[in-house]
Amino acid sequence: MRNSVFALLLLVAVAVLVSAAAFASVNQNANSSTTTKPNQNSAPTPDFSKNTWELPDDADKTKNPIATSDESVAKGKELFLDRTKGNCIFCHGETGSGNQENLPRLRRKPADISNKERMASMTDGEVFWKITKGITGIMPAGEKRMTEEERWHVVNYVRTLAK
Repeated sequence: MRNSVFALLLLVAVAVLVSAAAFASVNQNANSSTTTKPNQNSAPTPDFSKNTWELPDDADKTKNPIATSDESVAKGKELFLDRTKGNCIFCHGETGSGNQENLPRLRRKPADISNKERMASMTDGEVFWKITKGITGIMPAGEKRMTEEERWHVVNYVRTLAK
């Protein structure tokens, strides 16, 4: 009988220790800043890499109401670099040819807006609408962070990057 009680107490003690260890492990993971493998049952991440522009048919005919000036270009540059506004620098880099440091974190390589031929083939209206609407899952829509006037200043600045 004594052995049975001892065995039962030992079994309870082991169960308590295993439970405590499991609880500590769960709490450590809940407070941990490390990333764990995603749940196998979670929905797959959509493939945005093939998404493209959804611009109005007459986007190329939209006229730039902001004259290109040193003041406008300076405002556009400030917005291009500002993380809370344009934040264009994150993907396109300072020169417009791409932010090499962030490329591994992007879904695809951003357009080279320093390319003279590429930029010459687009009207200000097209550039404006691309900044305004973005590309779903690829380029955030500028209309959510900048006013219409601010987006036109960015167009004027972006034009100075083409070499």
